[in-house]
Amino acid sequence: MKYEYELATVLKLGDWAANLPDDIDFIDYWYNLAMSGTKAEIESDFMNSINAFHWTVWQDRFEELTDSYRKVNGDGFSTSEREWFANYTQYLVYAFQVPSSYIAKHYGRQFYIDIMNGWSKYHTLGVDQFVDNIVAKYGLLPNVTEVVPLHM
Repeated sequence: MKYEYELATVLKLGDWAANLPDDIDFIDYWYNLAMSGTKAEIESDFMNSINAFHWTVWQDRFEELTDSYRKVNGDGFSTSEREWFANYTQYLVYAFQVPSSYIAKHYGRQFYIDIMNGWSKYHTLGVDQFVDNIVAKYGLLPNVTEVVPLHM
């Protein structure tokens, strides 16, 4: 499967993250989303990602219907941080050409924490530079032979 860049998907994921409550454990939420069947569905088909669903449908499926995820109290981070994180973790999917679950399983939950804790430096980087920094710091995923430049 080829993971084509879709601006609509990136924007919808950013809106979803930005609209989550401020008092949830955002990292726990987004990590579990990355590992979920809902996120796999979004990434599995072009029509699922751009036309078939609005982010609120995805959210309902993730939280209630498909995965039964219940929000955990914790640090919700700011709206800007959440939106940026959702966008840039999706860019990793496109750059590495792998599902978000593969990224989450390989790098682990601590990876998500580290990225969010590095927001102050990462959010000023372009996408390609961000991806380059991630590869330099954490290494390339197994079975990923090249990084697809996104030029953003």
